[in-house]
Amino acid sequence: MAIYHLSAKVISRAGGRSSVAAAAYRTAGRLRDDRQGLEHDYSRKGGVVHSEIMAPENAPDWMRDRDQLWNAVEAVEKRRDAQLAREIEVALPRELDRGERLELLRGFVQREFVDRGMIADVAVHEGKARDGQGQPHAHVMLSMRELTGEGFGKKDRSWNAPDLLMGWREAWARDANRALERAGRSERIDHRSLDVQRAQVEEQVERARGGGQDDLALVYEKKVVELSREPEPKIGPSANAQEKRGIVTERGEAFRAAQARNAQRQELGWRQLELRLELMERGRAFIAGARERLDRLWGRAEAALSRIKERVMGEIERPQVGAERGDMDARRAAVLGREATRSELQAPDVGRERIAPDDPDRDRRNAILGRGREGTSERGKSYDRDRGR
Repeated sequence: MAIYHLSAKVISRAGGRSSVAAAAYRTAGRLRDDRQGLEHDYSRKGGVVHSEIMAPENAPDWMRDRDQLWNAVEAVEKRRDAQLAREIEVALPRELDRGERLELLRGFVQREFVDRGMIADVAVHEGKARDGQGQPHAHVMLSMRELTGEGFGKKDRSWNAPDLLMGWREAWARDANRALERAGRSERIDHRSLDVQRAQVEEQVERARGGGQDDLALVYEKKVVELSREPEPKIGPSANAQEKRGIVTERGEAFRAAQARNAQRQELGWRQLELRLELMERGRAFIAGARERLDRLWGRAEAALSRIKERVMGEIERPQVGAERGDMDARRAAVLGREATRSELQAPDVGRERIAPDDPDRDRRNAILGRGREGTSERGKSYDRDRGR
């Protein structure tokens, strides 16, 4: 993962420091401090893969010589607490090769420092990080005075503006990301604080969820977990050297404690994310199963309803008599969703002889004509007996 780091600090005589010694150490060179009469030899120091001085076009040639440059700085500063140089330290993307990193660094230094009138002494280091991978970074020592002809003029106080430093931080992130993009890499760095980055990604998670983009929301949620960490304190070169010799330092302890807390946060964050994803998957499975069961039940209901309709329509098509037909009309009306009319429910009995009420004249006519009927009423029998008398 590409790491963002850009820090700025001032090399001051108040702390007993020397710009000549600082330049010799950062470039793994050997320089003599004329003011102190000391020689600083760091030529046996490893890890420095490139160094150069970048200067404005109007700078005299002698300023491109490291020994002469920093001894001139020491000579022009008279105060015991004088600010001698500004140092910019940047982490170079390990995802780029050495040539790509150097091209990135040169472009940034030229535009942000040299074009403003500063002289830049650049040193590129390649060390080992705690994860065992490469840790390429660069130290850039900058002059703090204007150039006037063959020497230094007044200090440019505008170079100390906080807004200018924020601009450098943002510019480095932009330049590094463009270099990563040109190299076909997906990694990116961000100059903003972890809290600001995390808040922005959390908003992206909510927007993705609201838009139904669950896969994209998951990508952002993983990014939130990665950003849920606290900044780890820097150990520093002195404490780091002691740690390498097996000496436990206060800065080393603070760094390890921060690492342990971040590891716990990361583990907890991943567990919470996995649990929520598992619950979401179970919910989806339950909904899919319930939907499938409902579809089956609905299919069965439709099939049953179809069979009922077929049976009823078959009964309707067969000839019906009497009350059965009336009942069937009522059933048909119920199936068809309407009420049967009274005439439909009181249809005439078909196929049965209708029995009229007793009629004496009819009985006499039947007797004269020699017709009788089964089931003669008692009154008809009484009439026949009277006639026999």
